[in-house]
Amino acid sequence: MMIRVFLIAMLIGLSTFKSFSQNASEEKLKAEYEEKVEENKQRFIKDFLGTINADDFQKEIIAQTMDSYFDEVEKLRKAGLKHYEAKDAVRKMRERHFADVKAIVSEETMTKIEAALTGEWDPRKEKKKKKRKRKRQKYN
Repeated sequence: MMIRVFLIAMLIGLSTFKSFSQNASEEKLKAEYEEKVEENKQRFIKDFLGTINADDFQKEIIAQTMDSYFDEVEKLRKAGLKHYEAKDAVRKMRERHFADVKAIVSEETMTKIEAALTGEWDPRKEKKKKKRKRKRQKYN
């Protein structure tokens, strides 16, 4: 009888330890994923800023605004809104969020920012354009 109680207690203890370790590994994976997302976001912003014509001050303002914009979009996505509600909320938030940037940059730059935020901007195309331009300058 004592052996059965001991075995049952041991099994319960092992099963809770196993579930605890799974939670810890899940938390670790989640932290790694979030870190990778943050790195990709910073790389995207850096690549984008390299393609626009603006001075360093304007680029810094744009970088900070884009960084906070992406954080706000993530909060909206986690809010559990329906797809059409979330899309409309993101559009309205983008208009409000970039009102200050609109005042300090040219219309061409603002168009590029809008394209980057909506997913229309492709960094690979920009890199190809720069390569072609450098090659032309090299041969001239």
